[in-house]
Amino acid sequence: MIEIEICINSDTSASLSDNVKKARRGGAARIELCGAMHFDGLTPTPEQIKVARAAFANVHGLMVMVRPRGGDFNFSQQEIELMLRQIDSAAENGANGVVVGVLRAEDSCIDMPALRRIVHEAVNCGLSVTFHRAFDATPDPMRSLDELMDAGVHRVLTSGVGWGESGGAVEGISQLQKIAARATNIEIVIGGGIFPGNAKKIIENIMTPDRKISLHAYSGVLVGDSVSENAVLELVEAGSNSLTSFA
Repeated sequence: MIEIEICINSDTSASLSDNVKKARRGGAARIELCGAMHFDGLTPTPEQIKVARAAFANVHGLMVMVRPRGGDFNFSQQEIELMLRQIDSAAENGANGVVVGVLRAEDSCIDMPALRRIVHEAVNCGLSVTFHRAFDATPDPMRSLDELMDAGVHRVLTSGVGWGESGGAVEGISQLQKIAARATNIEIVIGGGIFPGNAKKIIENIMTPDRKISLHAYSGVLVGDSVSENAVLELVEAGSNSLTSFA
């Protein structure tokens, strides 16, 4: 099963509850709840998490962004402490997982001490951990992937294209193939320009029987500020049809 994850902007002018319900009715296995998408996603408020939890009903797939500010991914000790508190709050308000990314200021490699603290806190709260596209900002993705697996991270979101560079997952297929081939105990969540029309190509170029991948979409399922239930359904069907033809 190729699971589909839909990114939901908790601050959109459209109804948060309606957008989450549309993603659920369309067949999304997960949502990633983010505030302030104009900053590439920040931690939503506790009330927004509660609203999303109610709208996603009994689907075990509410992922919450934990990022205290925009800009880079180099966080101070005070910001890490805030992230740990935000993880606790996400769990208290119904999240099933958190989405994080922490890099060292000096070289943009993964900040392993901070990541281990974050993973420990999340797991103790019963949450899964996704490392977001800060991964694409690291200088050595293969080393970074090994470090994420060693730290016990459950998923990594990547486009296969360097952070800040042009292009999305289609342009990153070659790199995504390498990443997926190296992944042993971590799910590769493919994001970056995903929409129903390119899902089949991406899956068929990357999927093999021993790889766990999923697709992550944001703008590709929006009409204005609103999630299109039909677009989510088409993306889910594209993933299902691709897997059927692959099998």
